[in-house]
Amino acid sequence: MPKTILVVDDDELICGLVKRFVEQGGYQAITAFNGPSAIAKYETEKPDLVVLDIAMPELSGLEVAKSIRAIQQRDQRPHTPIILLTAYARSFFVSTGDVRVDSYLTKPVVFEQLMEHIRRFIGQAETPPV
Repeated sequence: MPKTILVVDDDELICGLVKRFVEQGGYQAITAFNGPSAIAKYETEKPDLVVLDIAMPELSGLEVAKSIRAIQQRDQRPHTPIILLTAYARSFFVSTGDVRVDSYLTKPVVFEQLMEHIRRFIGQAETPPV
């Protein structure tokens, strides 16, 4: 069974691009276009990793990350790595408050960088890249 990555971005073009990158890297991708949908899919799909846009309407990426961490604690799930996607400068991430994220990438997303981050947290894909 391939490792699953939840890709969350309110911009459907970016979400589709990241989904394609994830699948080309040999992983399975599921998508969500807003925070509430991302939280629901996290609970039901139990992905191995989350790639999460930070600037979204309804709930920000940091609010979604905080909810994911609360679900992990409540359900005693293992740690799920979260990689934030952002157009913000690095200095924004000096402090994310009480939200634990594992890494971040700036937009535009580059395939090689995304794959490097994913492999660092969940290892190689179990299926060869397409």
